[in-house]
Amino acid sequence: MNHIKLQRQTIRDYLMLSIGTLLIALAVKEYLIPCKIVTGSVSGLALLIGEVLPLNESMIVLALNISCLGIGVRYLGNKFGVRCIYISVLLPLLMAVLPESESLLTSSKAVNVLIFLCLLTAGQSIMLHLETTSGGLDTIAEVLARKLHVPTGWMIGVLGALVSVLTAGVYGREAAVLGVLATLSNGLMINAVAMVKDLKIRPVKSRIKASA
Repeated sequence: MNHIKLQRQTIRDYLMLSIGTLLIALAVKEYLIPCKIVTGSVSGLALLIGEVLPLNESMIVLALNISCLGIGVRYLGNKFGVRCIYISVLLPLLMAVLPESESLLTSSKAVNVLIFLCLLTAGQSIMLHLETTSGGLDTIAEVLARKLHVPTGWMIGVLGALVSVLTAGVYGREAAVLGVLATLSNGLMINAVAMVKDLKIRPVKSRIKASA
């Protein structure tokens, strides 16, 4: 019975990971790339590199994810590694098959950025809840967050802001500022989701005792 229960839990986990990966793929393919939103992430780096080198963004994402995978396995364990490999392979595949369409975009860039952040944060939160990440800078952020005992969202924001600043030379100050704001917002949203989840999971008695 325990073996069957474990199998069902594994299937549920990978189904949720697939949904999270799809949300991130949608955010990147339908909003980040068309709007040239350069955030501090592997996807943002891929967009930046793609402007300099004649390479496909999906393949750049895959290469960057693989380069960070070893660090994740080393510090976060084999379970993380297996799940991260699954996501790292699935993400570029989903990005490759999703249609290139601007029909989902609105006339407001601010609204497009907000939709992008919501999709990205939802996907990342699912992965962090299942003790993994989408790879790349999120993995580095998770490792640093555990080492420094700080919320993962803060590290994602800090690393992302540094990457976004690098885009100033290619896209100008406005793009860099937008990237910094978007990445910091992403980190804050991740922390907010984590706090809400923690409040819902902790027993009522524990919350009352903690607040006493």
